[in-house]
Amino acid sequence: MLEILSHQYLKNFLRDQSINWEHIYSFGRIISKCIANDSTYLINSEIFLSHDWLPPILISLSLKEEDSTFILSEEKIQFIKKFQINSLKNLGLNFILKNDQLIFANHHVRLITIEDLLKNNNSLNLKNHRIVYFGVENIKQDLKNHFRISLLKKDWTKNSKEFEFINQDFNKVYDSLKKKFFKRKVLGNSYINLEEKEISFLSHFFHENSFFSDKFLSVYKALAQGWACWVKLNNINLDWNLYLQPIDELAQIKEFFSNNKFVFLSALRKDNFFQIYLKKHSLDIDLVINFKSNFEEKKISLYIPSKQLLPNNPLFTNSILDKCKKLILFRKGLTLILSDDIDLKTNVATELASTYGKRVLLETIPIYRNEILCSSYDWWIMNSYLIQIPEQIIIPLFPIPNMSEPINVITVSHKKKLSQDWFRDFLLPHARIKLERSISPLRRNSGKLIILDGRANKRNWGRLLLQNIQPSQQINYMLPFD
Repeated sequence: MLEILSHQYLKNFLRDQSINWEHIYSFGRIISKCIANDSTYLINSEIFLSHDWLPPILISLSLKEEDSTFILSEEKIQFIKKFQINSLKNLGLNFILKNDQLIFANHHVRLITIEDLLKNNNSLNLKNHRIVYFGVENIKQDLKNHFRISLLKKDWTKNSKEFEFINQDFNKVYDSLKKKFFKRKVLGNSYINLEEKEISFLSHFFHENSFFSDKFLSVYKALAQGWACWVKLNNINLDWNLYLQPIDELAQIKEFFSNNKFVFLSALRKDNFFQIYLKKHSLDIDLVINFKSNFEEKKISLYIPSKQLLPNNPLFTNSILDKCKKLILFRKGLTLILSDDIDLKTNVATELASTYGKRVLLETIPIYRNEILCSSYDWWIMNSYLIQIPEQIIIPLFPIPNMSEPINVITVSHKKKLSQDWFRDFLLPHARIKLERSISPLRRNSGKLIILDGRANKRNWGRLLLQNIQPSQQINYMLPFD
């Protein structure tokens, strides 16, 4: 019944709208089925990068007389409030909008960001609740951002006379640890991984003094649960900060996922990572559906030069610089060069700027068509919707997570202790998802993707990454490169 009714409302809604997505009615029927039953669905589509998919969900949630939650970005919430509330009311849906909730006579639909939901214990304690979750391709990073605890130097004291003597004692502990940490500092690295004795001491200290603040109590609880922890040293102020983060973020809210009914929406073309992520916690998805977006998907032109050097070769950087210069010659459109290695990214930008001047940008939004943009993968993913589609993307290095990041080192060590395949279970999925999101614009213009990382052909996992670039067609030469 909900499927038929939602279809009728959607049909009326689209009479006055200019949405050009041929699959919108099919999507609407699927969504109404998802919302009407208790199964868990994952829907993948690059249409979720637009706003065209919102009406079918809002209509179905409005017509289903059952309280529900719609998790989505703040930008999407503001779009709904500004452009779609009046259109929904014009359909005859009787509700008021208050505190980001569509309040009907018998139910309400709550619009909320994942950040705000995670802060709300009442939300996390929901049971048998219908939840539509947009943006699950970001779930691991969103959970990391939420659960990470930062204990700064200022958190060790309170500006109150009653805490004067306690502050003195805490400062002594802080300074004593500072001496130990700075003695172990390695040149060029500001991070210190804690030894078991230090973790045990901190756990006891924060347990004994958990009354002091909510921050102290949260640090104790995190240490008691075995969270990853590390110290960052500040060479300028000569102080240190403690950071804590769960190795397995999803385990912290597993009950929330198992106790409720979900429709997961991923803006990836095919989100295999999220399925695996849930399956490791025995959280199954009943049905996975892939929808085409609102553009004609074209094959990415994939070029991998022969005889590529490996990144550990001393000549690798010079080779990358030389090849980038050749690949840029005679190009009229935007060239994007992606690297998470800060030194390589900076060297390439500097060297190219000496030849091409102001055409070369370092993580800056381009204005003209023929500019050369150097950036990290994360910066590009975050800002790509503001930037023209590149004529070509050059990848000197695959986005394998940086092992200088403490959380990555600790996670790998943890997986080794459990005899797990830390590379294929942890590092490789991160590389796949970053690569997929970075190159997706090329499907709109059949742009060129050039891989200069020698591991693309010389490592099995490199070839696996290439196989996942779909749809694509390999080209054998690029003038004037060959």
